[in-house]
Amino acid sequence: MLTDFLSSGLLNLIYAGVVLTSFIFAVIILVGAEVGDVFDFDVDADTDAGLDFISISPFALSMFGAAFGFTGLVTRLWLEMTAVPSIIWSVVVGILVGGVAQLVFIYILSPTKSGHVRLSTDVVGQEAEVITTIPANGLGEIAFDSANGRIKLGARSATGKQIKNGQLVIIEKIVGRVALVRPSAE
Repeated sequence: MLTDFLSSGLLNLIYAGVVLTSFIFAVIILVGAEVGDVFDFDVDADTDAGLDFISISPFALSMFGAAFGFTGLVTRLWLEMTAVPSIIWSVVVGILVGGVAQLVFIYILSPTKSGHVRLSTDVVGQEAEVITTIPANGLGEIAFDSANGRIKLGARSATGKQIKNGQLVIIEKIVGRVALVRPSAE
């Protein structure tokens, strides 16, 4: 079988490389999920182009690669297909398996992580309590409850007036870990 593999050309090496790369990628995803946020970073780019990027899970990418490469090897080595039908079958099976993996990620795995709070979008408009008086032109502190537990943020007054400890406020904007707030009575 190894002689068949080596004698059948570059396409088989590409298929094997994709399977191996997908396997390594899957192991990295698994280890990364267990390690936590050690290697996590965010890239934020604000544009007004009106384009949204599709968020494809690494799990789906790994499954696509594994299905693509494995199907390619099966069609070339066992079914003895020529290059073009082998590539077509590999792409179709890869897209189907990757698509199913993406649907599993979106509809089964993602809802279980719904406790994650994005400060820049999820808490704007939410009510919070002042826990350290916010001076007229200074920094105080607020706290509010979320699905993740109690969150504390630095806070500045949107009105330019002092907001006393214990008062309820509405979060208008978040910049970093500092909220711009106004009293909720207004």
